[in-house]
Amino acid sequence: MEDWKNGGLEDWKVKNSQSSQPPVLQLSSSPTLQLSALRAALPKQLKGTVLVFASAACVSVTFIASKQAMQELTPLGFTPVWFAIASVWGVSFYLLRYGSKWPINLRASSWPLLLLGLLNGLSNYLFFTSIDLGDPTLVAFFSRSETIYTVLLGAWLLGERMRRYQWLGVIVAMAGAGLMTFRAGQIVWVMLLLTLISNFFLALSTLVAKKSLGGVSPLTLSIVRAILMTTMLGVAGLAAGQLAWPSLTAWLWIIGGAFFGPFLSYFLFYKSLPYLDMSKGAVVRATQPLFVAGYSLILFGTVISAQQFVGGLVMIAGVAVMLWERR
Repeated sequence: MEDWKNGGLEDWKVKNSQSSQPPVLQLSSSPTLQLSALRAALPKQLKGTVLVFASAACVSVTFIASKQAMQELTPLGFTPVWFAIASVWGVSFYLLRYGSKWPINLRASSWPLLLLGLLNGLSNYLFFTSIDLGDPTLVAFFSRSETIYTVLLGAWLLGERMRRYQWLGVIVAMAGAGLMTFRAGQIVWVMLLLTLISNFFLALSTLVAKKSLGGVSPLTLSIVRAILMTTMLGVAGLAAGQLAWPSLTAWLWIIGGAFFGPFLSYFLFYKSLPYLDMSKGAVVRATQPLFVAGYSLILFGTVISAQQFVGGLVMIAGVAVMLWERR
């Protein structure tokens, strides 16, 4: 009895006081940690899809900004400056995030990185030449040929498989993009040929990134890509005597566009690769013409036609069908 008074009573008081307290939720006060927890809770495919959509929205800035800058610069005069500014954006972001720490696995992946830079350099020279020739919204559609290449390469070399109804979604998405932007004319065929070759190289570069560069972080990958293209296209522009100093207006288009286009968009895209099949990611990026049309409306007042609007809806429907997973 004395033991209960001396010890048991105190234990009872402690337990009673603890049970009377409301439960405490262990929430982190850090927004960064909360955002990380939210991302971790997302399903894998949804996470990859969101990243690719964000990448498509960012890379679509390229079509508008580059067209404006190339009103006074040739493609070989424009591209080295464009990717040099993208390199500055990337390196600055890396230094803010990691300091002067050398990226891991960079030396071990040197040859795949060089191949990635070469393929992207060839692709982007042809791509910007096509934009310089005509309507950037039209080029945005032709650029979706990358989707076909990537789906075929993913199925052939990576063993990625899609169900029949998902292949139907691919066809519907491409048909919608065609309905949205199709035009006729001789110059269009030149643009189409350049873009088809460009996107074949681009699809090969995506394959290299997916298959050989898993140990390199997405941020490092996007930075190295930009630096290599600056070097390669800079040497080509110097040899051709086409390097030039842009005007203030061109600089503003380049500085803003290079952040969203060659830097942020590819950082997001490379970040999506572990979460989404290469082929599915490429089809999601087929929504680029919608973003390009939207930017043209906001910046220049270019109103989308009824044909383009219907084509855009068809394209989105195709992407939705492709992403739908039957249980």
